[in-house]
Order: sequence, then structure tokens, then C-alpha cells
Amino acid sequence: MYNKCVIGIDIGGTYSRIGAVALDGMLLHSEITSSRFIAEGTPDTAISNLAAYINAYIKKNVPQIILGVAVAFPATIDKKREILYSATNLGKNAKCRFDGLNIPGELQKYIDAPVFLGKDTDFLLYNDIHELNVDTDEIISGIYFGTGIGSCFMYHREIIYGNDGVAGEIGHLPISDNRRRCTCGERQGCCETIASGWRLEEICRESFPDTPVSELFLRHADTPELRNFVYDCARVIALTGNLLNSACTIIGGGIVNMKGFPKDLLRENVFSMLRHPLPRNTFQLLFSSSDQNAGILGAAQFLFQKLNLSSVLEAEQEEK
Repeated sequence: MYNKCVIGIDIGGTYSRIGAVALDGMLLHSEITSSRFIAEGTPDTAISNLAAYINAYIKKNVPQIILGVAVAFPATIDKKREILYSATNLGKNAKCRFDGLNIPGELQKYIDAPVFLGKDTDFLLYNDIHELNVDTDEIISGIYFGTGIGSCFMYHREIIYGNDGVAGEIGHLPISDNRRRCTCGERQGCCETIASGWRLEEICRESFPDTPVSELFLRHADTPELRNFVYDCARVIALTGNLLNSACTIIGGGIVNMKGFPKDLLRENVFSMLRHPLPRNTFQLLFSSSDQNAGILGAAQFLFQKLNLSSVLEAEQEEK
């Protein structure tokens, strides 16, 4: 019987997941719900609603002592990981009711454990590094193709935040001259306008209206439309590979994990665009093995490191 745990919360654009993780990394329990109740409402009730969601879950499912809580948003966040700047995929018209709020500071008033805030891709990369046994102090890149394009970069096992905390927004690098409006509100040819989940849905409506999005690659992977889409995803990966010369690049997200997605074609396209001989000859491309609870498990790995909980686990094992 585990008597201590941490809580991870992964708030996505469509679904939110919450779970309890033991100090040895075992997922004890998890739950999924629609993100609507978090996304909808006014700013003045945003924190109290989120706290009620967390505390209701704990009361119902978690008898263990809770040592820490980490919450992830699909958002830009300040360098101190306190203030949420913007979560365009969680609200309407590029606005979210959590914009500008000090989420861990305010949540701490409701929760009897240390509370931390992270970007969703921060925790996904923590989990992937753990699951894939990546062991390096050099740059590690995580790129996740979902509703948008999320990313996270680490150096010496610390996240690269940048001057303002918003480093790594590769989904909004201007790469195309299509002038499509992006979810960020701009028409600057963002990467997300050519290689994201919402762009894939547009392709489905335009070219394959009788096919469910989930079956696009199963039925139409060899069509020019989808081969071009995969090529555009590869452009994003190669761009970061040539720019950062990472020791390891991990690719994941709902798009890459769709049934029939041509990972070999993606890999082939990436390597064709990497500068020769370097970084092409040393480029290490791995695919995330993450499941739907990756954000929860990654939040736990973050908390283990942040709170030095490995020492607590060792002490418990010695007592046994």
C-alpha cells in the first residue's frame, strides 16, 4: 500500500486528465473529463473552479498523503512558471479566462501541498525522457503535433525558458506565405497553419469530406494532400534540428500517433532537409511512446525532481 503520492493535472484543449502517482512512478489512479468546465466561465471564478475540480478528485480517489501538485496548461507561461500569458486553444478568439492569473499562487490558497505550474509540453518531455531512457546533458528537443504544435527544449536537464518564459513557440514561427489566420490571431504563415491538427481537419473537409479525420492516414496516406502534410511536419522538425543541433529529438502528439501515420516517410523527409554532414549524421530521432496519461506521469517526474522526492522514496524503502 502506497502512503505518499503526487498529483498531476494535464489540461488539454479538448480533455483534461488528473491522476495520482506513487513515488516510484506507478500511476495509482487517473480520470478524464471534458475541458469545457475549466475553459468556460469568467476569470473571477477560474481558480476556484479549478481548485474545486482538484479537491473533489482528491477527496474521492486519493487516500495517500499528497506531497505536491503540478498543473499543465497548453499555454505560454512566464519564466518563473507562475503567470499564464495566453492559452489560445483553451478559449475563444485567442482569449482564455486564465490569462494573466498567478495560477500556483492562487491555487495554493485551496490546496494543502506545494503547487506548481507548467506548460503541457514541459511535462510531456519529462515523461518521454524517463520512458525512453534518454541520458544526456546536451540539448533535448520535444516536438508534439496535436491540435497545434507544442514543443519543449532542455539543456543540462533544465527547461530552456528564454528571457520571458516563452522560448520554443515553434508553432508560431513564420514558415509559409499562405497568410492563413492562425489560432494566435496572426496571418504570418505560422507553422501551425501547415502542420497541425486543425490544419489536418481543414484538409479533411476540403479533400476528403466523407472520411473521418481518425481514418485519414489509413485510407489516404499516399495522396498528394497527406504526403504534403507529412512533408510540412518534417519541415518543422528539420528547422529545429538545423537550428539547435540537439543531441536527441523526440516526436509525439496525437497526429503522429494516428493509425496509419507514415512515420517512415516523416523520418525520410526530415533527414533529407537536415544539413549534411552535420547535424544529419548525428541526428537522433525518437518517437514518443506516451499514452493518454503521459501528461500526468510527466508532471510526476517534474515533481520528483523539483521536490527531490527520490530521497523520500529511498527513506521509505529503507524503513520497509
